[in-house]
Amino acid sequence: MNSIRLFLVLCFTFILLNLQAQGSKNKTQKTSLGLEYKIFTANSGDKIASGDLVFFKVIIKTGDSIIFNTYKNAEGPAMNLLIQDKISPANFEEGLTLLCKGDSALFLIHADSFYSIYTHSPTPDFVKKSEPLKFFVKIDSIITKATLAESKALVEQESYVKQQNESMVLEAYLKRTGLAFIRTTSGLNYLITKKTNGPKAHAGDKIAAFYTGKLLDGTVFDTNKESGQPFEFTLGAHQVIAGWDEIFEILNEGESATLVLPSSLAYGEGGTGSRIGGYSSLIFDIEFVKISKAE
Repeated sequence: MNSIRLFLVLCFTFILLNLQAQGSKNKTQKTSLGLEYKIFTANSGDKIASGDLVFFKVIIKTGDSIIFNTYKNAEGPAMNLLIQDKISPANFEEGLTLLCKGDSALFLIHADSFYSIYTHSPTPDFVKKSEPLKFFVKIDSIITKATLAESKALVEQESYVKQQNESMVLEAYLKRTGLAFIRTTSGLNYLITKKTNGPKAHAGDKIAAFYTGKLLDGTVFDTNKESGQPFEFTLGAHQVIAGWDEIFEILNEGESATLVLPSSLAYGEGGTGSRIGGYSSLIFDIEFVKISKAE
């Protein structure tokens, strides 16, 4: 009898300990700021920090219903988020800072807080208000703040070199022409080839003009002279490149001019189309045909 009783006690103890272990295993933790979380996979490595760019997969559930899922396309691009210097308590970014590359976790976040911070909108009606949203997250990769800063510095350095190269090529071209171009404070170079006493245009006026656009090597990339139909635009409305808005406030109606524009007044670092690359200085021969005054 005693042996049976001992056996039952041992069985009961085993079951109790097992239930406690299961309960402990399923239990979530809380950060000092109040975020409830559970880490499934924890790897060694540096934790995500402010300024890092994080790429991750996520499933968001309300109750048992999935409302967002990036796991569906395993080969597709991961979500990404730049971790801010100031992190609101008990939100998604705080949860990410608990993890490193390869980690997976569950975050429980109040719906109202999440939608307010990340969508700036009220919580949708289909989201259960009685329980928090469940975020199942897997960290794919991390680009650290230091690496991002190095990349930005490299891009800025490359941009500076390209700007300097463009400037040298532009100055050499102007020198070769031997012509007395006038330079404005913005860097616009122009030479009036036909003068008139016509009226000046002002912002809001409609301009009609003929033009031929060329690269510094003389290659024509666009012209409307052969069509016989002048190009029309509203001055100062950013409908044309910056150099055009500037020159048509300088010229009188009926005048003609040659412009040599740095890329900063034309198509910038990106260029346009197949013929105009980034950091391309351009030449325009223009004829100021007519002003239609704004009403």
